Amino acid sequence: MTQLSIYDALYASPVVFAAGFIVTRVLTPKIIELHRKKGIVRPDAHKPGKPLVAHSGGVVLAIAFTLSIVVAFTLMGPAAYDLVVRLSAILLSGLICFLIGLYDDIKILGGKEKTLLTLLAIAPIIGLHMVYPDIIVLGRPVVPLIGRIRLTIIYWIILPLAVAGPANLVNMLDVYNGVTPGMMLVATAALAATSFILGSPLLLIFASALGGVLLSYYPYNAYPARIFNGDSGSLFLGALLGALAVVGRIEFLVMTLLLLHIINGIMILVSFGGFKEHREIGRRPVIVKDSLLVASRDPEAPWSLTRLILLIGGPAREYELSRLYILLETLPAALAVITAILMRWP
Repeated sequence: MTQLSIYDALYASPVVFAAGFIVTRVLTPKIIELHRKKGIVRPDAHKPGKPLVAHSGGVVLAIAFTLSIVVAFTLMGPAAYDLVVRLSAILLSGLICFLIGLYDDIKILGGKEKTLLTLLAIAPIIGLHMVYPDIIVLGRPVVPLIGRIRLTIIYWIILPLAVAGPANLVNMLDVYNGVTPGMMLVATAALAATSFILGSPLLLIFASALGGVLLSYYPYNAYPARIFNGDSGSLFLGALLGALAVVGRIEFLVMTLLLLHIINGIMILVSFGGFKEHREIGRRPVIVKDSLLVASRDPEAPWSLTRLILLIGGPAREYELSRLYILLETLPAALAVITAILMRWP
C-alpha cells in the first residue's frame, strides 16, 4: 500500500481549506436565520440589555468540517487509504461530542452527565484500532527527546479521557465572544507548521480543513457575536484535538496547545468542587459592571483563569479579554512547534 507523503497532502490542502471556508461562509448566515426563527437563542450575559443571540454554532462547524474531510478523501484517492481511516476516527469522535453538545444546547444536561457522556467519544478510535491495528496504533505515544514509549495498563486506564478531556477543557473556556474559534485558529496554525516538521500529511489535512472553517466562522462569533458556539461547537472542537492527539500519536504536542485550557480547567474543577454547569453556580467568578468585566472580590466565588487575569490586569471589555486570550494562545502554539522539533531530535 502506497504511503501518502506530506507533499501529496500539500497539493490537496489549499482546496480542502477553501472548501471549509466557502461552506462555512455560505452556511453560517442561514443557520443564524434559522435559529432565530426557531427560537434557538440565548441571552448574551456580558452585554447591556442581554441581547438574544443565535445558539449552537456547532452545527456550522460540524457540517463544514465534515464536508472538508470528504473533499480531502475525494482529492487524494486510493493512495490516502491510511489517512482516510485515521481522519474517519477523528471525525467520528468529534461528531459524538457534537451530538452530545447539541442535545445539551436544546434540552440541557447536567455537568456530570455531559462529562460522562463525552467518554463515549473514544469508541470510534478503539473500534477502528481493532479493525486496523496497523493504521491506528494505540499505546505508543511519542515523548520529546525520548521517542516512542510503550505504555500498557496505565495508557488504557486514561485512554477514555483522551477525547473527553480536551472536549470539556475547551468547553470550560468558551464563555466570551470569539475566544474559542480565535484560540483554535492559533492552535490550528501551529498544527500546520508542525505537520512539515513531523512530515505528517494527517496534521496538514486536518489543519487545512479546520483552519478554513474557523477562519470563515470567526467573524460571526467574534465580538459582538451573531452566533454562539454552544456546547455543540466547543465540545466538537475540543474532541477533534483530543482525537487527533491519540490517532496522530502527538499527545504531548496537543497537551502543550491546550496549556491555557488545562490551567483554567484545574482552577475551575478545584474551586467548583467538580463538574458543574454554569447555571448551577451561585457566585460568579466574573461580574459585569458598566459594560466592563470585573473579577469578583467575593472570597467564596470560584476561581477561573479569567478571574485571575482580571484581578491582575484590572477590568476589561469583553472584546479586549477575547483578544488577550487569542494573543496568549500564541505562547502554547510556539511551545508546540518547539515540542515538534524535540520529537524529531535524534
